[in-house]
Amino acid sequence: MNREIDLDEAERVLENLVAGRAQKRADDLLPGAELVIDGGQRIALARHVRRDTDEPTLFWIRPLSAAVQDPETRLPAFDPANVRRRALHITAAWRDGPLLRFDLVGGATVTVQPARSSRLAVLQDFDTWMTTIPAGEREGLEALDHD
Repeated sequence: MNREIDLDEAERVLENLVAGRAQKRADDLLPGAELVIDGGQRIALARHVRRDTDEPTLFWIRPLSAAVQDPETRLPAFDPANVRRRALHITAAWRDGPLLRFDLVGGATVTVQPARSSRLAVLQDFDTWMTTIPAGEREGLEALDHD
């Protein structure tokens, strides 16, 4: 059932999707969310979201690229310059079962849905990397208030 929702509900649904709440685990990977851009490109999303306090139609997210392997620790690593926060300037929000669709300023449509396959692996790598960085850097990334 596809229905339009207000941005307060959209914020709660988005937070639940990126956190993986009410989703089943897949192959021992914690659930999470992916962003689908205009029905095509799929990108894993970090587990944090922020709604702009000055502009309530603006949501901040962090799309993730694939990790590299740290040569010393052999753990996944990310360059913060490559996983910069991104803004979704929303004109309308729609709920369709587990999917959350946003109409954006400029006419684009994006969908946030439970992450699948390779996006789950990227998300797992990001979660691992977040445990290896200093607390201040981790808190800065999670806050989504600067790059």
